Amino acid sequence: MDATVLFVANFPANTGYAWDFIEGLFAGIATRLAPSGVRSLVAYPAMAEPPRALRGIPATPVALDARLETVASLRDTIAFARRERVDLLYLIDRPARSPFYPALRAAGVRAILVHDHTSGAGTVPRGLKRLAKWTLARVPGFTADRVIAVSDFVARRQRAVGMIPAGRITRVWNSVTVPPHADRTRHARRALGLEEGVPVIACTCRATPEKGVDHLFRAFDRMPGPDALLLYAGDGPAFASLQALRDSLPSRDRIRLYGYRPDRELLLEAADICVVPSVWDEAFGLAALEAMARGKPVVATAVGGIPEVIQAGATGLLVPPADEARLAAAMASLLTDRAAATRIGFYARDAVATRFTAEIQLARLTELVTEHLAPRDARMIGSAERLACQR
Repeated sequence: MDATVLFVANFPANTGYAWDFIEGLFAGIATRLAPSGVRSLVAYPAMAEPPRALRGIPATPVALDARLETVASLRDTIAFARRERVDLLYLIDRPARSPFYPALRAAGVRAILVHDHTSGAGTVPRGLKRLAKWTLARVPGFTADRVIAVSDFVARRQRAVGMIPAGRITRVWNSVTVPPHADRTRHARRALGLEEGVPVIACTCRATPEKGVDHLFRAFDRMPGPDALLLYAGDGPAFASLQALRDSLPSRDRIRLYGYRPDRELLLEAADICVVPSVWDEAFGLAALEAMARGKPVVATAVGGIPEVIQAGATGLLVPPADEARLAAAMASLLTDRAAATRIGFYARDAVATRFTAEIQLARLTELVTEHLAPRDARMIGSAERLACQR
């Protein structure tokens, strides 16, 4: 198949955090497309150094702002698409419909895929606004050929808020790599300078109000039971206020702030339990999945796509967002009932290995890209065959 795919990053190369995961998706899809003769390009708005995630990968990084946030970005992307004969544009967290998309199609782009990892509930439109959204989503060329939702929650939001036709939306859960089945707790605690017998609670996420880390700090402060340690790794606009909050609490000596750590997985491995205290509707809950893959029991808030990841009481505990009393009680219960914590951690790891593997996700994403690179007649035949198999 002689075709070119342009993957678009919304961030400079080597930014870190969740964007490492996005670059990993690009790398995985490109690797699977290469044997079919598909050329993969990855556009970065800035690239001081070659992206680490693409080392040894059959994908070419290019410095190009293809985020389509401005007319200048659209103009540059159109020129690039024409020059490189881009057949498919793979966007991350861009609008499902845009007045820019017809111009890209006129430049030769045959298909536009939008992979939606965005959080938040959105507002269901009413009246004339609803009618306008419904109509625009069905104007030829304005809507992405495929919207890939990372959870059923995101898929429902695209239908209810974006008014995107259900037939254009596909849910593909995110994934993580399941580490070898070995207990690295002791090694991780030595690396962090922690005593072996002390109960440890860990949280790794960006320091923003939406992540609810302030509620975690206050819940930890009121938690009954053993004198545990709380480890938090992450930085962002709320980090200074989190420092101030920590310093104001009686338990301040037992709350350790690590800031940004590229080896944040070390905190997960050192933990007895991990916490995801988000107060807004997370698109998926990748932080919970990363801890579960290591066999750690997780306490998380029941928001957004997180309940799709955690089966309450079986593979983790769910509490209402911002409910510090319930959060404190859930953490304390896992620290005092070690048998329950071990059982939950075991089933959590098994769930990740069964339902949320990188192989499952990358195979489905590659299938979607390949499907939209095929000639229109072939796509219609393939869809008909899949429908017949499902009957």
